[in-house]
Amino acid sequence: MTKPTRLTDDELGDLLRETFAEHETLTDHLPEASKRRSHGPVLLAAAAVLVVLVGVLYGVNRPGHSDPPPTATPAATPAVSEDGRIWAVAVVSIARLAEPSDGWQVVQVFGQGQRAHTQVLKASPAPVVTFSAAAKARIEEAVRPLAPVAWGGGVDESCTARRVATVTVGPVASKADHKEVPTSIFYDCGRGSILTYRIEKVDGSWKVTGTVGGVTGVLPVGGCPSASPREGC
Repeated sequence: MTKPTRLTDDELGDLLRETFAEHETLTDHLPEASKRRSHGPVLLAAAAVLVVLVGVLYGVNRPGHSDPPPTATPAATPAVSEDGRIWAVAVVSIARLAEPSDGWQVVQVFGQGQRAHTQVLKASPAPVVTFSAAAKARIEEAVRPLAPVAWGGGVDESCTARRVATVTVGPVASKADHKEVPTSIFYDCGRGSILTYRIEKVDGSWKVTGTVGGVTGVLPVGGCPSASPREGC
C-alpha cells in the first residue's frame, strides 16, 4: 500500500492556485446561460441580507414599540411677588405712627379703589388694588403684634370706636432704587393722614426709609379729635 505523500506549504499553495486557475478557465468556456446561472448564489446572499434588514426595521418600528419618553423639562418657577411684603411694611408703619396710647383694637385694611372714601391716589380712574391670599397673610403677620386685621369693612367706625384704624394702600410703584406706596390711615372720628412711603430693601428686608412729597390731612396723633369732641375725651 502506497503511503500518502505529505505536501509542503509551498507545494500546497501551488496546487490550490492551479486548481482555481482551471476553474476560471472552465468558467470562461461555459455557455451564456450557464454564466447567467452562476449569479444565483450572489442573488441569494443579497436576498438573505435584505431579509435580515427588514427584520431589524420591523423590530424597531413594530406596533407597541415606542421610544423612551423624553425627559420632562422642569417647569420654571414663577417669581414670587414682593408686593405683599412691601404693603405689609407700609401698613405697619402708618399704623404705628398713629397708634393710640392704649393700642388698636383692630386695623381694617383696604386696597386702593375698594371703596370710594379710601382713595389714596388722585388719578382718575384710580387703579384698583386687590390682595392675593399670600399678600393678605404677609400683612396679617406683620400687623399681628399691633392688632388683628379685618378685611372688607364691617367694623364700627363711629366716633365711639376710637381705637379702630382704617388703612388703605395703593399699588406698589417701582423706581430705580426703591419702591413707593401711597398709604392712608383714618381713625378717631375722621382724623387721618395720606402720604407716600419710600420703601427700600435693607439687609434683605423691606423697610420704610422716608416719605415722598408732603402729608395730606391732619398728622396722625392718637387721642380726642379737636374738631369733633366726644363724650369721654
